[in-house]
Amino acid sequence: MSAVTAPRVLPLEDVACNLCGGRDAVPVARGRDFEYDTSDTEVSAVRCTRCGLVYLRPRPAAAALPTIYPDDYYAYDFEAKLPGIVRRVKDRVDAAKVGLYRRLVPRAGRLLDVGCGDGRILDMLRRHGRPDWDLWGVELGPRAVARARAKGYTVLAGRFEDVALEPEAFDLLVMNQLIEHVDDPRAMLAKARAALRPGGHVVIETPNLDSLDARLFRRRYWGGWHFPRHFTLFTAATLAAAVRAAGLEPVERRPLVCPQFWILSLHHLALERGWPRRVVDFLSFRNPLLLAPFTALEVVHRLVWWTSNLQLVARRPAREGVSAS
Repeated sequence: MSAVTAPRVLPLEDVACNLCGGRDAVPVARGRDFEYDTSDTEVSAVRCTRCGLVYLRPRPAAAALPTIYPDDYYAYDFEAKLPGIVRRVKDRVDAAKVGLYRRLVPRAGRLLDVGCGDGRILDMLRRHGRPDWDLWGVELGPRAVARARAKGYTVLAGRFEDVALEPEAFDLLVMNQLIEHVDDPRAMLAKARAALRPGGHVVIETPNLDSLDARLFRRRYWGGWHFPRHFTLFTAATLAAAVRAAGLEPVERRPLVCPQFWILSLHHLALERGWPRRVVDFLSFRNPLLLAPFTALEVVHRLVWWTSNLQLVARRPAREGVSAS
């Protein structure tokens, strides 16, 4: 007789809405860790009935973080795992993206990538940005910190909310695929404001709850849920509200192409419904045979703001008599 395996349970904590503090909410989705299978715990996403923010309730407690972010988490060694053709295409996309950062910081300046992983975005800034930029990072994962520091970057180890930052020290903060992971987005944005020089900017990229794939797979399988690691999910409206609540001014907004969430949504569906293993393995967000068609689909959706990701640029208001950058 085989032994019964005990369920792998995550410690959870109850929370209120981070945007308005309300506790009345309605369920919108439920799921498990389809990507890394770190536990058997299912978590629920709810929508605040007062302000519309969507968040996990209950969500993983701090003690669960080492479990839900395993050593092979994709952000810790991202580019090394990409096929060569995907890496080359991505490099072109990154070069175009840095054009925004060069416009926001057109001269020497200090830039901070929050949640820098192994330094992927810092590498992008080094390759395509200005040579007189001073590049910094903040990262929680010890191995990723070591990799980024080995590349010569100044990397602060720990959560952004906990590390010591000199006030008004940075011209630009980059928060790509980060704000959805933290337990207190408003506190993070307030700290970002304090770290920015007056007139400085923060660029936020995050999954888009208004996207077409979110609408189709919303109840369970949407890749943007990234259960149980995405604590808070945003629409363009709720993200702008969170930014304003932290004393920042939204100045630009744009849809971002993200074919990976389509592929992950199909992967999760196939995995749970018991499709053949070869099909499940084929549905990889690194598979160039899938990235091409779903990229084309996302480009079309960009015309109507239904892309899987969105980007918001916000500015710390300049002091009286000081021009914004």
